[in-house]
Order: sequence, then structure tokens, then C-alpha cells
Amino acid sequence: MVMKSFFKHVTDTLSKWYLAVASLLLVCFLNALLVHLFHLQIHQRAMQFAQAASMLPKKEQTDDRLSVLAQQFNLQFITLGQKPPLQISNFDTFELSGSTLYVRHPKVWQEYASALLLFNLLFIGFLVFAYRWWLIYKVRPKPFRRQLQKVAPREQENLLPTIQHPRSADENLFNIFALIKWSYHLGDEIDAQQHFSIQFHKHFSAYSKCSVKYLNSGALAVTLEQVAWGEVSTISKQMHEVVYQVLFAIRGDLSRKVVKLGGCYYQPKSDQTKVYQLARSALSVASNNIWQHIHLTPLNKTHEISMQNSEEDFIKYIENGQFILFFQPLFCFATQEITQSEALLRVRHEKLGLIAAKQFVPQLHSKESLWILDTLIIEHTFKVLHKDKSHLLASVNVHTINWCDPKFTKWLCDELLKTELAKRVLFEMTLDDFCHHRLQLDNMVSQLEQLGTGLVLDQVSEPFSVKDLRQVNCIKALKLAFDLVHNIDESLAQQKVVRQIVRQGKQLGLPVYAVGVETQTELQCLQRLGVKGAQGYYFSEPLQQLELAGY
Repeated sequence: MVMKSFFKHVTDTLSKWYLAVASLLLVCFLNALLVHLFHLQIHQRAMQFAQAASMLPKKEQTDDRLSVLAQQFNLQFITLGQKPPLQISNFDTFELSGSTLYVRHPKVWQEYASALLLFNLLFIGFLVFAYRWWLIYKVRPKPFRRQLQKVAPREQENLLPTIQHPRSADENLFNIFALIKWSYHLGDEIDAQQHFSIQFHKHFSAYSKCSVKYLNSGALAVTLEQVAWGEVSTISKQMHEVVYQVLFAIRGDLSRKVVKLGGCYYQPKSDQTKVYQLARSALSVASNNIWQHIHLTPLNKTHEISMQNSEEDFIKYIENGQFILFFQPLFCFATQEITQSEALLRVRHEKLGLIAAKQFVPQLHSKESLWILDTLIIEHTFKVLHKDKSHLLASVNVHTINWCDPKFTKWLCDELLKTELAKRVLFEMTLDDFCHHRLQLDNMVSQLEQLGTGLVLDQVSEPFSVKDLRQVNCIKALKLAFDLVHNIDESLAQQKVVRQIVRQGKQLGLPVYAVGVETQTELQCLQRLGVKGAQGYYFSEPLQQLELAGY
């Protein structure tokens, strides 16, 4: 017993010493890291001083002028060109106009003594608090149930009935995103956003989240989270009924066929772009059907498999003319007018309904399919521009594989010369593809510059290298990615990224446009950040080719 207590005492003492040594080593490591960071900051300040000194005229690069300039950066100027004496240490060297510039900086522990002291006091206090909390935790009273298990395990077995644990929530629950539209004008005296939001929160208060947004296009966007799979169909019917009852209270002679609902139900953490596109396609199916007022599309593996196996079907539908060409207008904030319109293709699929090009283009793997798709869109866009007398610009998305193909570039240039539409058409490609295939695109860029045709870089989701675009004269604008614009008024991180992109656009002399704007708060936030224009359902739905000229 004596030996056991002795060993326990030795073990406790050693553990305390180990803990003290580990804490001391951790404090030393963090101090070394902090000193290194402060030293980097001082060195960066010295580089800024050297850069400012290099901008001075040759006549003003005197010792007195450089000493005054160094003091502004909290540095000490030593000499220019001559090597300092041996007793002077802790200095940096920089090249300035063929001469060597020697600058001395203060020691880190002298300049940042207060910051280092504050950090050590805070961290040591945190370690003491953590150690005392651990001592209290070790001597905490044991729970009564744990003691009961040790004394009478057989009795404990009968305290609670056996239950069957349910499956995880991810397997049972879905989110529903629905777009609801009606063929009736409410009037300016009714606040549709507030009116419908109150009704939906009243009827669907049992769900964890119910989000309602009234879009400028006249559609109502509703999101419900954590809906059981067996209730998806019932909930969609209830949404349709809620909207109908609200409209019926305003005008009593309306029927249910004036309300159309298109929705998508999906697992949490799904791609929101696909969800939105599927809901739009479902709404188009419901709107074009006389008897069907509700159409739901799932975003699941079955849909993905159908998309992956439909490359030949999509090309067949395109060649047979089973598609619609829409134009999404882009509005300039300064002039309040349409500056250009983006061509958008919708294919009428027999099983999947109306499918946007962005949904099925990733499933096209052969060069022949991509050639057919891009050439067809360009030819039909040229036909629309010939009929349009307003002389507006139209932009067309072209796949990167075709841009890198010399045959496609030659075909496109011949078409532009033949139709004389080089000044009225812009071509779009993603910023990542342009930077990744920069060398392969040199021929295409030079030919577009000669023809006077512009290039728009879209899907800009993060700051980029300005020098990669500075010498490309055919680039006319930058377009932000949809994920960066969506709900930007609620995200400070997205606003910071957009502000940086706008600043880089100003350096290049390029306007920055936004896509997918749906709400007024998003629009106002983008205007404050310096975005020059935008497109989206807040302004207008995509217009069919026959409607573009009369818009």
C-alpha cells in the first residue's frame, strides 16, 4: 500500500512537470512564430520604402531626403552605395537605380514589446484557466445513473424500454424549392412579398425554415426545409392551394388553372444552381400544360443518370429543331437601358422536360456534339440579329474545345465577315478556361481583335491576375458567377470578393456585370460595390427570339 501511494505521488508529480514543460515549449513556439510574423511585417515596410525611394527623381535621392522618407516608415537610412561600417548590424539591402540602398530597422522585441507582452499574458492566463478547469473536472461528482449501473446492472436494464433508432435525417428529409406563377396582375396597392410571406409562414410554421421571395418577374420563390419524402407531393399541392386562396380572396372569379407551380425536391447541400434550373424547367412544363398545374422534378441519382445517358438524345433534339432560343437582357445601371442580351438555349427533352444548356453541356463529350451545339446557336443568333432593328449587342457562350479548334475559329470568322455582324455580337467563355488555355487561344484572340468582335469573361468567382488580361484588347467585360451574386446582401465574404474583382476591373478598364439578380436587396448591394450592370429575373425573364425585337 505504501509503495502504491508512493508511485502514485511520483506519477502525479511527473505529469505536472510534463504539463509545465509542454506549456513552456508551446509558449516559446508561439512567441517565435509571432516574432517571425512581426519581422516579415517590418521587412515588407522596408520594401515599401525602397519602392517609394525608387520613384524619386535622381536629383532628389540625397541622404537627407532618403532619411526623411525612411522615418515615415519607422526605419533608419544608413547609406546609399557605400557599405556600412562593421559595427552596424541588423540592416536590409535593396537595389536602387544601379546602387545598393542600406536601411536599418528596429529590433522586433523593441518595436512590438507591448504586443508581445499582451499576447504572453493572455496565453499564460488561458493555460492557467484550462489547468484549473481540468482539476475541477477530475474531482466532479459522479452521475447517479453511472453509480446505479455499477450497483444494480440488472435493474437498470428494465428502467427504459427498448426502442428502434430511426434512420438518419439525410435519408428521410428533403428540401423543396418551388417557383409559383399566376396569370393575374395583383396591383400596386398590394405588397406581394409581405402578403404571401405571412400566409406561407402561417400554413407551414411546423417546418424548420420557410423562405418566401417575390421576384420581379412575377414569380414567387418558396423554400421549405426538412420535409418528409412521403409529404413532398402533398406539400406542393398545399403551396398551390395557398396561393390560389390568396388570389381568390382578391378576385372571386379566378380558377385554379391560373396558378402554376414548378418545384424541385432535393437533399441538403445539393448544387443550388441545378436546383434552380430544375425548378425553372418544371415551371415551364406546368405552364405549357392545360390540365397539369403542378410539376415536381427530383434532384437525385436517377436524374443524374438520365442526364449522363442523354448525349445522343440532346443532339438529336437540337438537329430536329426541338429547342427554343431565349435572350436574357443585361441592364446598365447608369443608362437604365439594355446594353446586351445573352443567348440561352432550352431543349425540349421527351422525359426531362425543358432543359437549359448549362444542364446538359457538361454531358457532351465528343467534339462533333459540341460543334453542332455551338454552330447552331451562333447561326440562329445571327438570324435574330438580322431581324432586330434596335442594333443591340448579343452575347453567345462558346465551349472552350471549339475555341481551341482552328477549324471552328476559321468558320466563325468567315460567318462574321459574311453576315457583317462582327460589331453586334460578343462571345462568352469562363475566366478559368481563358487563363488555362491562354497560349492556345492567341490565334483566336488576334482574329477577334482584327474583326472588332468582343469577348466577355464570365463565371468570375474570385480575384484574378491582372497581368494575364492586360494585353488582351478584345475583352470587353467581366461577369460575376451566380454563386457569388446569390444572396450577396447577406454575406460579407461575397461582398469582399466582389469589391476586389471590381477594383481589378477598373485597373483593366473593364465593366463588371452580375448575373442571376433576383431581389432588390441584391441589386442595391451590387450597385454599392461598383457593379456596372446586371441581368436576372429581377429585371426580366429570358425573352423568346420573336419577342426580342419588340421589347
